[in-house]
Amino acid sequence: MKKIIMLVILAMTVFSCSIIDEYNEAKREASERGRECYRDRYGNFYCEDTK
Repeated sequence: MKKIIMLVILAMTVFSCSIIDEYNEAKREASERGRECYRDRYGNFYCEDTK
Protein backbone atom coordinates (compact mmCIF):
# COMPACT_ATOMS: atom_id res chain seq x y z
CA MET A 1 0.00 0.00 0.00
CA LYS A 2 2.86 2.39 0.82
CA LYS A 3 4.39 1.82 -2.61
CA ILE A 4 1.15 2.77 -4.33
CA ILE A 5 0.89 5.98 -2.31
CA MET A 6 4.50 6.87 -3.08
CA LEU A 7 3.91 6.17 -6.77
CA VAL A 8 0.84 8.43 -6.79
CA ILE A 9 2.77 11.23 -5.07
CA LEU A 10 5.62 10.90 -7.58
CA ALA A 11 3.21 10.95 -10.53
CA MET A 12 1.44 14.05 -9.19
CA THR A 13 4.75 15.83 -8.69
CA VAL A 14 5.98 15.08 -12.21
CA PHE A 15 2.64 16.07 -13.73
CA SER A 16 2.47 19.38 -11.83
CA CYS A 17 6.03 20.27 -12.83
CA SER A 18 5.23 19.64 -16.49
CA ILE A 19 2.20 21.95 -16.27
CA ILE A 20 4.36 24.71 -14.78
CA ASP A 21 6.93 24.22 -17.56
CA GLU A 22 4.23 24.51 -20.24
CA TYR A 23 2.90 27.71 -18.64
CA ASN A 24 6.37 29.27 -18.54
CA GLU A 25 7.00 28.26 -22.16
CA ALA A 26 3.74 29.87 -23.31
CA LYS A 27 4.51 33.02 -21.34
CA ARG A 28 7.99 33.23 -22.89
CA GLU A 29 6.65 32.76 -26.41
CA ALA A 30 4.04 35.47 -25.86
CA SER A 31 6.69 37.91 -24.67
CA GLU A 32 8.83 37.14 -27.72
CA ARG A 33 5.87 37.92 -29.99
CA GLY A 34 5.36 41.20 -28.15
CA ARG A 35 2.17 40.36 -26.34
CA GLU A 36 1.40 41.21 -22.72
CA CYS A 37 -1.51 39.49 -21.02
CA TYR A 38 -3.17 40.67 -17.85
CA ARG A 39 -5.80 39.38 -15.47
CA ASP A 40 -8.26 41.82 -13.95
CA ARG A 41 -9.76 41.57 -10.50
CA TYR A 42 -12.79 39.68 -11.86
CA GLY A 43 -10.62 36.90 -13.28
CA ASN A 44 -10.87 37.99 -16.92
CA PHE A 45 -7.78 37.86 -19.12
CA TYR A 46 -6.96 40.37 -21.81
CA CYS A 47 -3.91 40.77 -23.99
CA GLU A 48 -2.24 43.74 -25.68
CA ASP A 49 0.27 43.76 -28.51
CA THR A 50 3.39 45.64 -27.43
CA LYS A 51 5.30 45.57 -30.71
